[in-house]
Amino acid sequence: MYQIILIYLICSPISIIGSGFIITTWGLFAKLKHSGSNFIFFQSISDLLFTLKYIMTVILYYAAPSIVQFDDSLQPSGSSAVCFMLGMYGQFWGQATVMWSFMMTVKVFISFFYTNNTESSESIKWYHLFVWGFCGMNAVIIAAFDQYGPSSNGCWIVRGNNPFRLFELIPLYITITVSICILVLILWKIKQKRPTLLMPNESVKYKIQEREFRNQLLKFILIFVIFWTPPTILRTMEYMGIEKSFFVYLDAVSVSSQALANSIVWGTSPQFFKLLRRKLRGGPEDEALIQ
Repeated sequence: MYQIILIYLICSPISIIGSGFIITTWGLFAKLKHSGSNFIFFQSISDLLFTLKYIMTVILYYAAPSIVQFDDSLQPSGSSAVCFMLGMYGQFWGQATVMWSFMMTVKVFISFFYTNNTESSESIKWYHLFVWGFCGMNAVIIAAFDQYGPSSNGCWIVRGNNPFRLFELIPLYITITVSICILVLILWKIKQKRPTLLMPNESVKYKIQEREFRNQLLKFILIFVIFWTPPTILRTMEYMGIEKSFFVYLDAVSVSSQALANSIVWGTSPQFFKLLRRKLRGGPEDEALIQ
């Protein structure tokens, strides 16, 4: 238990800083506010709020240790109202982080394989409707059956073999599997190296920016697959009743560190450096990124 708390103490503040960095710079640079980066922005908001769960877990561990019990065998009837609400909070924002990452995957798939199908700025409202509706519905259904309480990582859905954990597991199986398949398809298409014709309203510089941004999104998708695979393995092992102490710690590290990895990709992108240089020099952000 102490090892998990130590991991949360180290990783969570760094992850929150990483999410805050993405959110703040997205707000500062107008040219970063295009359809693709909107997905990263909302994923970062979800990630920040999800990571706050681990900060609250640490606070409760020291302030009221009876509330947070790292035990996967307790029944929901024995849990406190605070642990119940924290479990529901974590379920909603954790799944929102996953679904916004998956929406990025969908966005990249459309841009690679349906190049003539340009999505309007209005289309993001359908992504919002799906993500918030899906996550809210799942969180409320689990709450309606009183299934939140102590778990191996603090407060979440009680008991490792609880069928209600499938509300988390099945979407994870689908999103990770589809993301891996799309990554493979995209890498295969890139390897073909077929030249693409410029549209009448495009330029060589636009195509370079578009390619750089696609590559950036691919890195975000890869981070999602890497950092959410350990939690998926852990939940599967818990559901099957398999010993999983190593994956408990790996889960604690991965879910509380994803935002840090995202912020590194965000902050080292060519687009970000170009805008940062213009900002520091006091010049206009005249060369827009892809819209």
